[in-house]
Amino acid sequence: MSGQTSFFAELKQIAAAYFEAKIQLYKIAAYEKTAKITAVLFSSIIIALLGFFLLFFLSISGGFYFGSLLNNNALGFLIIFGIYVIVLVIIILFRKRLLENYITDKVIEQLFEEEKND
Repeated sequence: MSGQTSFFAELKQIAAAYFEAKIQLYKIAAYEKTAKITAVLFSSIIIALLGFFLLFFLSISGGFYFGSLLNNNALGFLIIFGIYVIVLVIIILFRKRLLENYITDKVIEQLFEEEKND
């Protein structure tokens, strides 16, 4: 009888250790996914910031270029403004298809990337 109780006590300890290890595994997987999403977000912010400065200086150059063609800097910058208004309207009209679905797909891809590798 004592052998049977020690078997169940040992089984209980093993099961408790197993569930503790499983919980730790889920925590580590959650931390890893959070770290991956944070890294992707941070690198995307850096790329967006650099892209902003690139576009900013290109816009200034374009404004002066069109201004020199028209002999009026204000008209040159007005042309650049018009281009941005057109781009803004296109983005507003197609934001669901262009931006929201792309961002959602990228986040889901990062969340399930580990499962594809296993």
